[in-house]
Amino acid sequence: MEPMHTCKLFGAIKTILGIKNAIPIVHGPVGCAYHMRYLLTLRGGSKVKICSTQLSQEDVVFGAEKKLKDTIVKVDKYYKPDLIAVLTSCSTSIIGEDVFRVVKEIKNEINAEIIAVSAGGFEARQNEGYEDTIMTLIKELVKPCKKSDKPLINFIGMYRGGPDLKHLKNELKKMGIGVNCVLTSGCNIREIRNLTKANLNYSFCDISAIKPSKFLKKKFGMEFIDYPFPIGFNNTYRFFNKILDFFDIDYPLEKEYAEFKEIKDKLIKNLKGCKVAIISGPTRAVALTDFIIELGMEPVLISIDLVGEKTLKHLNTVLSNTNFEPEILIEPDLIQIEKRLKDTDVDIILGGANELSFSFTYKIPVVDVMHGQAKTMGWDGAREIARTILKNIKT
Repeated sequence: MEPMHTCKLFGAIKTILGIKNAIPIVHGPVGCAYHMRYLLTLRGGSKVKICSTQLSQEDVVFGAEKKLKDTIVKVDKYYKPDLIAVLTSCSTSIIGEDVFRVVKEIKNEINAEIIAVSAGGFEARQNEGYEDTIMTLIKELVKPCKKSDKPLINFIGMYRGGPDLKHLKNELKKMGIGVNCVLTSGCNIREIRNLTKANLNYSFCDISAIKPSKFLKKKFGMEFIDYPFPIGFNNTYRFFNKILDFFDIDYPLEKEYAEFKEIKDKLIKNLKGCKVAIISGPTRAVALTDFIIELGMEPVLISIDLVGEKTLKHLNTVLSNTNFEPEILIEPDLIQIEKRLKDTDVDIILGGANELSFSFTYKIPVVDVMHGQAKTMGWDGAREIARTILKNIKT
């Protein structure tokens, strides 16, 4: 009754907003664009541009292709974007508005690149919005390129930039590896077009990046890695080690990893036995479970909003070498999570802003590991998450 996931339109919008100078046009009533913009601005702390055709009841009944064409032309002229993405909403998906034909007809009348994605909220959950939009970007924009002579990697399905992306790029740069394109967090049209210059793709999302990575391998022969996600000291080591092995680069990663042993030992001493609830998406849930076990903590509840192709396999691998038997909730609603939190001995919750209500109700501290401006990945992220957990437990 109270879902913990959202709709396809959200995923499509979020994917497009990660591209520099790209604007989504939601072909639907005004609320679809307004509430998405309100939510993403509130969560991210920066202004986002989401345009709308602002359909009326009459438009929904009789169709609004002309209004869509007029909006596309206005957006192209006023904002001068590099890319316009026309996204259907529930209403236009239901009436079968042919946005693909409209986009094809108007393509030569505007300066921007333009794509269309069927993104009606009822069609699917947010993961398919992410996935379908990435697939559309690849099919419409990516061209065969000569491979780089230098080690070059793409991040596929990474939707949050900020300090995490900066940290990973800096660490890879020290290793002599460049990041070619991040689909989609701060990338531009040129980088998307030149995606195939890279030698390797790394999938950052189990529910939206595996399919695009497989497609790129089949069509362009691009190898990809999908595990692990670089949260935690061990996972960060494995993440970089897999990439270094692929490129056959000799780098003192063991020495770098060893530098964190003293910090890690102190954290284990203070955190051992702490009972943790993880409420997250699939890729992060697996990585966070691995990390808290690494620090001597016990996962007692793992709630995963959506499950990808390899989610449960990776989670079982993490838990198989332990004696822990946490309760695992797959695609639960809010009521189920609340009931389990009420009945389970939990010292701290790892989640996001959505979990703050649980903190108020059950007096359990929450560490926000979902915010785009929080440090969560790599060596820096491991230290930050662990120290924040320690601080909240001692408070």
